[in-house]
Amino acid sequence: MILETERLILRPWEETDAEECYKYAKDPRIGPVAGWPVHTSEDDSRQIIRNVLMVPETYAIVLKETGFPIGSIGLHHNDLAEKEDEAELGYWLGVDYWGQGLVPEAARELLRHAFEDLKLARIWCGYYDGNDKSKRVQEKLGFKYQWTTGDAPVPQMGETRKGHISLLTKDEWENLITLYTPSLEDLWFRQKMMEDMETMSYNQAWGGTIPFPKEEWRGWYDYWIIKHEGKRYYRYLKDNAEHFIGEIAYHYDSDRKLYLADIIVYAPYRKKGYGGMGLDLLCNAAKQNGVKLLYDNLAIDNPAITMFLKNGFMEEYRTHEIIMLKKEL
Repeated sequence: MILETERLILRPWEETDAEECYKYAKDPRIGPVAGWPVHTSEDDSRQIIRNVLMVPETYAIVLKETGFPIGSIGLHHNDLAEKEDEAELGYWLGVDYWGQGLVPEAARELLRHAFEDLKLARIWCGYYDGNDKSKRVQEKLGFKYQWTTGDAPVPQMGETRKGHISLLTKDEWENLITLYTPSLEDLWFRQKMMEDMETMSYNQAWGGTIPFPKEEWRGWYDYWIIKHEGKRYYRYLKDNAEHFIGEIAYHYDSDRKLYLADIIVYAPYRKKGYGGMGLDLLCNAAKQNGVKLLYDNLAIDNPAITMFLKNGFMEEYRTHEIIMLKKEL
């Protein structure tokens, strides 16, 4: 089985991957925090590939740009996932590639495979105390905290640790969202949102609904999608039923010399948590594209202010009409 994402290929491990595996797995920042010792040699990595990684539903994370593996991800049956319709998600990534959103990207595709192709009902995931990077990955994927164990065994390290367990069910996964680059023909959805009074109620301070006639689509599409020049970013939000549910965007404001965020969730899909998930995806995309600070100015009575603050934005200033928020990425 080979799985694919925008930047990655997930494929079975091969013994010939030993050199690349050792390159990353010898780093003490990777294995020990996850509960396994550093690889001691290329031969050690080859033996681990043969005995541990070359099993069903364990995949090398391969960067399309280079064609080489940079980490591992897999679904496992163990004491935590005992039932046939359950599995535990595990992953690691080379340090050189941290902070680029690659593990969430790989995991989203593996979760799709787990729930759609393998017909699993529940996916477990855990991390040991202090592994905050793994914790954040699980939160981004929609996993929900279940319990903490004070003396979780770590057999490969010969010790016990405090372990934290989280869970994602198929029902919960079906309510998660992904990003989609719209085609020109897909702009009917943006037109529909812009003209919907309930959806655009947040925009009353700037005139409410916004006309978006079809004759303007081509110019808008070229500016935002084709010729974005690295200064503009636009994506649809899409649920797992393939429905468009909103949009996220940011652009560089040359007058104020800052990047401004924008997120709209179509009214029928509100109050499902999509706004917070979409904002998190937008912040991750901006960070990957080199944006250091992201701003948004909202009407002072916009209920989305709370969502921005929960996502880590902080108040920069306010007037009697608007509040300017800022987040360091």
